[in-house]
Amino acid sequence: RKYYQTDRYKGFYKVKERFGQFSRTTFLIFSNGKKNIYASGIYTEEAMVKIFKAIDNYHEKKCHTSKSLVEA
Repeated sequence: RKYYQTDRYKGFYKVKERFGQFSRTTFLIFSNGKKNIYASGIYTEEAMVKIFKAIDNYHEKKCHTSKSLVEA
């Protein structure tokens, strides 16, 4: 993915990564400066997949909202 080349994905960057010792879970926080997106997973890769899906959904909703405003 593009994130691994530039450390950014669709304007979002990793703010924090934390590993819970007792829960054996990785927690990630990504931000674009305005919106924070949180995800967790048993492995870092699982948490990253969830983050990328959440960012894609965020952009899809944002794009859909702006298109409906233009049509009105």
